[in-house]
Amino acid sequence: MYTIIIGGGVVGYSLAEQLLKDKHELSLIEADPELCQQLSEKLDLQILNGSGTSSNLLKQAGLEHADMIIAVTPNNETNLLVCAFAAQFGVKQRIARLRGKEYDFDHSFIDLEKLGVTSLIQPEKVMAEHIMQYVETPHAKDTANFENGRILMRAYQVTKDMEIAGKTPKEIRTMIDPFVVLFSAIIRNGEGMIPDGDTRIEAGDLVYSLFPRESLERFLKLMAIETKNRKIIMTGDSYATIELARTFDKTDYHVTYVDPNKEHAEKAATELNNVEVLNGECTSIELLRELNIDKASFFISVSDEVDYNMLSAVLAKNEGAHEVITSTTELHHNQLFHSIGIDHIINPRLTTAREILETISKGHIGNKVKLSNVDIEAIRFLVNSDSDIAGIKVKKIASKLKKGTIIGIIIREDRIIIPDGETTIEADDHIIMITHNRNISFLSKLFKPHKFFRRG
Repeated sequence: MYTIIIGGGVVGYSLAEQLLKDKHELSLIEADPELCQQLSEKLDLQILNGSGTSSNLLKQAGLEHADMIIAVTPNNETNLLVCAFAAQFGVKQRIARLRGKEYDFDHSFIDLEKLGVTSLIQPEKVMAEHIMQYVETPHAKDTANFENGRILMRAYQVTKDMEIAGKTPKEIRTMIDPFVVLFSAIIRNGEGMIPDGDTRIEAGDLVYSLFPRESLERFLKLMAIETKNRKIIMTGDSYATIELARTFDKTDYHVTYVDPNKEHAEKAATELNNVEVLNGECTSIELLRELNIDKASFFISVSDEVDYNMLSAVLAKNEGAHEVITSTTELHHNQLFHSIGIDHIINPRLTTAREILETISKGHIGNKVKLSNVDIEAIRFLVNSDSDIAGIKVKKIASKLKKGTIIGIIIREDRIIIPDGETTIEADDHIIMITHNRNISFLSKLFKPHKFFRRG
């Protein structure tokens, strides 16, 4: 697939890095000459310096024969114009990142496809969805959702009071039937392993689990997680904060939204029905104590001001908030934030890049999710009709898989299947595989027609 990326910031770079690994042919256009130089030192692709709306540059980048264009510059109008140009040249897939409230309109009024956009990515909504992954599964160490939230992956540190401690996946399966949970990876003493049915789960393990949303309540009981009466305090005055408040407004959580901007707070109060809105600053210890911050399940700070996020989050944690989530656009802040007790750091640029990869992974090779800091990944593949594994039973495929690879979940139309050996893989199945990084190239070949199997 030939792809053009417009914009070489954190989002564009992250996309280019991953798509190169997935064997895409790439060109990238970036307006900043310094950034172009940095990118050329890190990435092996054609990098052009200038505006993404330049017809000459788009021609040099190969617009006439591109399969996909991804416009992720900081400028919304540039991203829209790029997609409009690409539509005229018949580029099939045209993805635009659009930020801010001016594009939060009723899509029955504005038809983005007529403007050239086939897929819209809104960073504020993506960030709100990512934060909600942590809120719906308290104390998770890592999260990822697949298939628009129908399939969940969560990582938990195992404690002695959890039902799974000291048991094998085979034993747990009998306890929770008919609900299904796949224990897909275990990190023990810094080493990653992919468990089989007889692997014993120990206290102290970091366990990654994969399961359909229908199993969420039973899964949380396995993890000894109490989910009733969640009290949430959130703060900020950005559009991302409003998006998050709108998301909470649809839940039954007890949510207090503290907005430092009085005018902004007054407007939010008229829009939200189930969220309490206050004007104030969460850098005030007195205000945090008035809000009973020590009873809060979550404190969330998603202002555009990193200093405000950091200070309010640290104060909230020190005053007893159970879990703290904050956002930053700077990659080097992660280690610092973790070192001062902040539980989860959301980088909107990285979550946007992941969402775009999820959008384009409906093709042959899917989006990868790296598990912890070990060489294990969850990766989704599409089974094409001419794929060598279409029509083959899982037990036969398993005999060909390299050690340290399992077939996790099959998505077949509206069904979610955790397969056994007798399950037959069908064309158009989406399969989530758990594997060591070193096996990904082999798996990619396995999903193509390479005659691994004899039929009949």
